[in-house]
Amino acid sequence: MMKRLYDIARGVVRVEVSGAEPESILNFCAESGIEFWDADPCEDYSLHLSIHAADYPALRDRNGKNGIEITLLRETGGKKFIAVARARAVLLSLMLAGLAAIAASSLFIWRIDIEGNDTVSSTRLMRALEECGVGYGTFWPAMSSDRVKDDILTQMPDIAWLSVNIRSSCAHIVVHERVDKPEIVNEKSPCDIVAAKGGVIKKLSVLEGEAAVAVGDTVAKGDVLVRAVMSSETGDDRFVHSMAQVQADTWYEISAQVPLTEQVKVKKEGTSTQFSLIIGKKRINFFNDSRNNYTSCDKINKLRYISLGDVFTLPVGYAVQKSHSYETQERAIDEKKAILRLKADLEAELKSKIGNGEIVSQEYSVSKGESVLTVTLRAQCTENIAKESAYD
Repeated sequence: MMKRLYDIARGVVRVEVSGAEPESILNFCAESGIEFWDADPCEDYSLHLSIHAADYPALRDRNGKNGIEITLLRETGGKKFIAVARARAVLLSLMLAGLAAIAASSLFIWRIDIEGNDTVSSTRLMRALEECGVGYGTFWPAMSSDRVKDDILTQMPDIAWLSVNIRSSCAHIVVHERVDKPEIVNEKSPCDIVAAKGGVIKKLSVLEGEAAVAVGDTVAKGDVLVRAVMSSETGDDRFVHSMAQVQADTWYEISAQVPLTEQVKVKKEGTSTQFSLIIGKKRINFFNDSRNNYTSCDKINKLRYISLGDVFTLPVGYAVQKSHSYETQERAIDEKKAILRLKADLEAELKSKIGNGEIVSQEYSVSKGESVLTVTLRAQCTENIAKESAYD
């Protein structure tokens, strides 16, 4: 690489040597101390070679001697480069100014990426970062990542850990949300096992405690299934922390409704597009009135900064807001699609109710009134209905 820059600085000449003995010019260069390279025969009685531009006059003097003809093919670098640079001084100045602007802009934050947040909204986190001094246009070399992290963790207790990584003009925020501590169960405290819901006992597995029901019994919600008091014929009663698995057949009837008509949006011809130029924190609007003249409209906003991948982002971009006017019309729903949607919702709700339980059978019924469509799910399930309850 350094050799390449050195050759460009001195200038390089590519010449063609032809004649009865073109290789004699190589001997001349060696005797005269002229450095040459890339000597390649191109045709019979001719060859090409490269030399530095400063050595070309000495080689040119050999033109016509001993039947040798020397032809200049091209010249690069050196004086020619300087001449081109002078002719394009304004362009080079603009290029240098642009490079300087890019270098300067890389010291400011123009893009913020957040990852790892599931329950904490990005909007809330962006607001907290702004209060801690991390926002668009922040001079990041003067920013303390540790201080920002401490401030965020103080303001937002639902975040357990946070890191702020700066690369050029992009701030990469990695969030680890706090996980709630599991409830600690005191296995020495007496407790009964009661029915979380009604059903018919199908299987009873008692690990600790005294069974109060048997397989085949019908129980209601809150009934005691396993007692914490264990009687003894030889001594006093013993109190234990009951543990058991109680599988029972359960039945559900769940309904969902949807109106037979719905309001739909119908786009009108009126559409407006507003364009703004963003320079740093300033916005230059290319429209007169930012108010919307439509009574009902949808807005689509798009903001883009000029960037080169993840390397850097310039503080220059554009914002486009498109507004589509519409009117609402009432129309009948697609009943087949509505029924399929309600069935899926009911099945999802049933699965959430039984947890790890099993659906034994299910059936749906559909009824239609004057204004609503009703879908009802009736199902038989098998599930664990055991629930701990403190012993009184």
